[in-house]
Amino acid sequence: MRSSTCSAVTLALAALAPGLNGCAEIAGLEDRRVIPLLVIAQNQAEPRAIALDEEAIYWTNGRSDGTQESSTGGALRRQIKDDWEVVDLLEPSSEAPEAIAVDATHIYWSSTDTRYANENCMGTGSTRDKLLRLPKDARFPAAPVTAETTLWQGCGKISTLVLGSSRVYGARTSGHRVTWTEKDESDEGSYPTGVSEPNGAPVGVATDRNIVYFTDKASGTIFVDDVGNDEKEKAVLEGLVDLGQIVIDDANLYWVAGNSVWRYPRSQPPGEDPVPLLEGLSSPPTGLAAYEDYLYATVEAAGTVYRFRKDTAGAQEEIATGQEGPKGIAADGTGVYWTNSVSGQIVRFNDE
Repeated sequence: MRSSTCSAVTLALAALAPGLNGCAEIAGLEDRRVIPLLVIAQNQAEPRAIALDEEAIYWTNGRSDGTQESSTGGALRRQIKDDWEVVDLLEPSSEAPEAIAVDATHIYWSSTDTRYANENCMGTGSTRDKLLRLPKDARFPAAPVTAETTLWQGCGKISTLVLGSSRVYGARTSGHRVTWTEKDESDEGSYPTGVSEPNGAPVGVATDRNIVYFTDKASGTIFVDDVGNDEKEKAVLEGLVDLGQIVIDDANLYWVAGNSVWRYPRSQPPGEDPVPLLEGLSSPPTGLAAYEDYLYATVEAAGTVYRFRKDTAGAQEEIATGQEGPKGIAADGTGVYWTNSVSGQIVRFNDE
C-alpha cells in the first residue's frame, strides 16, 4: 500500500457523501485521491476482535449498545465491504462474544455468559465459556447458543481463535490451555502439558494446516505441535518475556514480546537469534496481523496502529494515531481493519 495524502475538499465530500466509501468520485472533480483512513462503523459497544473474508467484515462487541432490546450481553456483527449497513448476526442474549474467525462456509466465535462473569472456574463443571459456530448462510439474527452452534463449553474463556484445515484452536489464558475441536465435531481436546504445568498462560495461537504454534506468557516459551503425529509439543524458543499474539506465514513466525514484534524462521536450526521488527514502543502491541509483505500492529494504550515490513526493509510507519483503544486487527487486499474499543469505531485504512 503506497503513501497518500488527502485534501480538505476530499475529506469534506467523503463526510457528506458516505456512499463514496472514502473516494472523491464526483463528476468534474479533479481531486480523486483515496482517503486512507475511514470509519466504517461507529457507536459500537466495546468492539473487540475482527475477521475478514472476500465479501465482508465481522467483529465482536463486548457490551450491548442498546440496539438489541434488553440484551445484557454483546453482539456479533457483519458489514458487507463497500456497504454501510451493519447486520446483527445474533439474537439478544446474555452472551458476550470475544474472539472471532471465519472460513469459506462458517463463522466461529468464543463467548462468555455475562450472568456468570465473576464465577470461579476452580473445581466447577461450569459452561460459562463457549466456542460457537454458525453457517454464513444461516437466517440472521440467530440464537447464539444451541446444540447445533456449540462446539465446546467449559470455564476459562477463549481469547484468541484460529482455524486450521480441520480444527478450530483457542487460547484460554485463564484456563491454562490451548483447546481445540474438530470442525465436524467428531473430537475435541486440549494440550494438557507445556502451557498447563503448573500455571501456563497461553496468549497467542497460529496454525498452518497440521502445524500449530502457541505462546505461553507464564513460561516465556513458544511451542509447536504437529497434530499429524502423536509426539508431544516442542519448545521452539524459550526465555522470552511478556509474550503476546503470534502469526505465521510459510517462512516465519512473528510474535509480540514486551514492547516489540519479532521474527524467527520456522525452519531455522536451534541457536539462531530472533530478529526485532518493531521496537521502541511505549507499551506492548495488542493486536497483530499479517498480509503479504507487511505486518500490522495495534497498540491499545498508545492509540497507535503500525505498519512494517516482514523483511525489515524500510522504516516502521504509524498509519494511524490518536485512536481510542485500537484492539483487534485484520488485513487483506481491500485494506487494514481494526476495532477501536473505547470510541466504539470500526476503522479501515487503505492508501492505494
